[in-house]
Parts: sequence; structure tokens; C-alpha cells
Amino acid sequence: MLLSACFGGGDDKAQTAAVIEPSEVSPCQVLKVTPEASVTDAFVDPLLTLTYTAPTAGTCNNFALVDRGQSPVPTRVVAASEWPHPQGGFVGTLTLEPVDALAQKAGYGLKQNGKTISLFTTGTERRGSLAKVEDQPVHLSPLPESARIGKDDINGVVDALAERITEGNKGLAFLLKALLKRELPHLADPQARFAARVGKLTYRSVDATGAPVTLSGLLVYPEQDGGGAPMDYNGLPIVIGQRGAGDNDSEAPSSGAHIMTVPGLLAAGKGHVYIAPDLIGMGDTAKSPQAYLMAKDTAAQTQDMLRAVREYFLQQHRAQLGRDLRIVGASQGGFSSIAPLPHLSLDGTVRLVSAAEGPYDVHRTFHSSVLAVGGAARDAYSEHEDLKFVPSHVRDVMESFQTYQGYRFDPKAVFAEDGSLLPSFLQDYKDGKYKDFVAHLGANSLASNTQQYNLPEAKVKLYHFTKDSLVPSQNTVDLLAKLSAAPNRLASVERGNCHESSEIVKLVLQFSKSSLKTHIICVPFQIDDLVGEL
Repeated sequence: MLLSACFGGGDDKAQTAAVIEPSEVSPCQVLKVTPEASVTDAFVDPLLTLTYTAPTAGTCNNFALVDRGQSPVPTRVVAASEWPHPQGGFVGTLTLEPVDALAQKAGYGLKQNGKTISLFTTGTERRGSLAKVEDQPVHLSPLPESARIGKDDINGVVDALAERITEGNKGLAFLLKALLKRELPHLADPQARFAARVGKLTYRSVDATGAPVTLSGLLVYPEQDGGGAPMDYNGLPIVIGQRGAGDNDSEAPSSGAHIMTVPGLLAAGKGHVYIAPDLIGMGDTAKSPQAYLMAKDTAAQTQDMLRAVREYFLQQHRAQLGRDLRIVGASQGGFSSIAPLPHLSLDGTVRLVSAAEGPYDVHRTFHSSVLAVGGAARDAYSEHEDLKFVPSHVRDVMESFQTYQGYRFDPKAVFAEDGSLLPSFLQDYKDGKYKDFVAHLGANSLASNTQQYNLPEAKVKLYHFTKDSLVPSQNTVDLLAKLSAAPNRLASVERGNCHESSEIVKLVLQFSKSSLKTHIICVPFQIDDLVGEL
């Protein structure tokens, strides 16, 4: 009966072979597998993902796709890593894709070490399919509220923002512009050659179960300024922008009101196509839970948008975009710039990775701060942290793990009515009673897992203010060390210059009242360097 429901029929022998065996009989514990057994319209080119725990390294990563007759279906590895759990054992994540498209409306199974762990049925779609593109006016004063921004407006964007900041004080505006031109020369004079067309792109990707869902994102691309021959988009390079954290009802990149629009205008003005995925939980999927700090989901949704934008230019402009890719992001966007690299390497040549202030070691970031909230001595990960942010971040990540990684928890056992962390939770965590939570943190810890990066053309620049009070700068120290070591193959790995002793940094630190000032102070220098690279 199970086979008939999930595989669409079959003989008695096949039904018996496909029964899912209880995971308790195996030392390999499945935390999450997609597509799940509930999926009846999976993509014909699905990403097959497995998150698991294992007693020893390499003992539970035999992950296979079979057809309805139990014959193996050829697959290739997209991403694979394991992470040593501090309380023993390993946590692994594995993503495969079929070598060839699967049959439509056909049944398939997923096996781990020979045991069936999921059954699903395909539909007719491919992931990354384009839904539509529509003009999206920019809503960032003092820029024009238009879906087309001229090159003069792009070249003057920093001056315009300076005038907005100084609220009409011409003398102060003059001084600020002079300072910005000295400190941020590429932003002050980006030398845009093109106008920019701004749009909202929707595309097909996957939800928490591995079923198709329509996601949204921002698209900005160059147009001729002032007439002339139509643009030839063949071979144009692509820049991917990754947003930082925000609530579900926050302005998404695709709204035209998000700050990620600005690097998009600058990139398009210099002849690049720019995309910024909203990621699930924002934009058109604001009613869905966010996949906050979920590496596999972030990677899939980013790769799918890249495929959709290529399809758009083929359909609408009869153009094949170039393979050169650059990716940029800060905070959660820094994490989201590293997570999809194995996936993106299959769809292009990564030339630049510009990431700032990311929580690349999710485990140590949360582990150290939770212990510090409980009164433990601070280490390199919590030395400068503002601990008032910890409870809300713990809630966000637990809820994300619950939806996208199969984590089970009782909020009443973790959080007090005012949202703070309960003393009982803090004690239990200290005593090692939250081993499962630690496993889920480790599954997304990019700086300390075994994922290898084979991107020989990629220049990696990681930025982080030393005394960042929101995301520990030790994340960047540790990721730099990992990426610089064998067997990773990268063109270069370096720490980006945040100009911590510069006049503009001193002024921001002295006069800004923002609780995030130490977390975002590097971003202008990061974007200035990016513009200089384009």
C-alpha cells in the first residue's frame, strides 16, 4: 500500500522491498531527508539531501537513489561534509543530484546504507524554472522612484545619500562628501557606464519538504543610457547579492526598498547582471518560516535563482549570460555567500567571494554565547558580544532547525514569557542535555566541517570588525584558516580591510546610537572594494 501511494503502483515484490525500516535498528540516525515521502510532484532534477548523525566518520554517508524497481539511479555529489560532535560521533550533510533528469510522474526511493529512508514521486518541472519578471520601482530616497535608474543617478548615489544623512545642511554635506570620496573612492565615483533596469524575478525552488515552491528575488541589469544600440547581454558576468537577517515582514530585496538594491545598481552600471534572492520566508513567501542559517536550503535557493535568470535572458533577450560569478553578502548574507559555493561551482566560474561579518561557525557562535549568558567565562567567540541579542537568535535558529532540519524542541522549556532564556535551559545546556541542538548547529558550521572548496579561480575576501558585538569576529579568523589550508583550492584567501582606524569609522563609533554599528561598519568598505573589482 505504501509503495502504491508513493510510487504509483508496482508488484508485491517491489512493495515489500520499499517499506521504510525503523531508524532505531541502525546507528545511523536520519535528522532530515528530502524530498520527503509526502512529496508527489518533485522536480525531475531534484537535489537529494540528507542530514544524519553517525557513530564514526564516513560510516553513514552511503546515500543512494533508486527507481521503483529498486535499481540504482546514477547521481553525483554536490556537497558533502561531516562535523565532529563534541559529545561524540559525527553529524553529516550530503547533497546529491541525478546525473540525468528523472522520469516524469514516476516513483523513486532514497536509501542510506541500504535502508529506505524516503519515497517520493516526480512531477514535470525542473528546479530553477522561471516564473516571471516584472518591473520593480526603486523605493530608496533620494533615488528616483522608477524601475529604470540612469547612470548619472548611479554615479551620484553616494552624494545623494550624504545629502539625505545631513538633512539639508550644505556645509555638513560638503564635509561628508569630501570624507566619503577619500575613504570610499569607488563608491564616490563608481564610473557607471550604463543605466539600470530593476525588476522582481520569481522562480521555482524547494520548500522544507523538497516540494516545489515559487520564490522571489531582485534582478538588476544594465541598459543603454540615452538610447543607442540595444544591449548585447551575451557573456555578461553575474553578481549575486545575499541579504542580511530580517523579520518575515521586513522589506525583501525584491521590494526595491532594500539596501541590497544599491550594490545592484552599481553592478549593473558597470555592466554586470545582479540578482539577490529573497530566500524563503521573505518576499512572496513571507508567510513561510525562514531557513535561517540553513546551509543546504540557502544553497539550493540561490542556485535555483541563478538558473532562472539565465533562462530569462535566453527567453527575452536571446542571450547566454557569461559563466563568471561574483557573490557578496554581510551578516547572514556572509554565511549565505559561503554556503552555496559548492552548488555555484557547478553552474559557473566563481571569481570573487566577498563576505562580511558572517556566523560561519554556527555552533561556536551560539555555544559560546549561551554559556556566557549562563555565567561562564567568555572565550574568543563571546568576548565582545552583546548578550541581549542571544535569546532572540536562539529562538530564530531553533525554529529554523525545526522546520528545515527535523529538530524537535519545546519552546516552553527554553524561553521564559519575556523571551529570555530560562535558567533551567541554561543549566541543562551547560550539562550537555541538548546534544540534538548541538548536532543541528554543527550541521551548518561552515568553518569547522569537512566541506572542501575546489574553486581555483576564486578570490576570497572576508571582512569583520574586530569588536563586532553581534557576530563574533573569530568566525572570520577560523574560516580564513580553514579556506587557506589544503585540500581547498582557491585563487587567494585574505582578510578584507575594514579600515578600523579611519576617520569615518571613528566618527561612526563615536556618534552613532545604533546597537548594530560595530556589526555593519565594515560593509561600506566591502562594497567599495567590490565596485573597484567590477
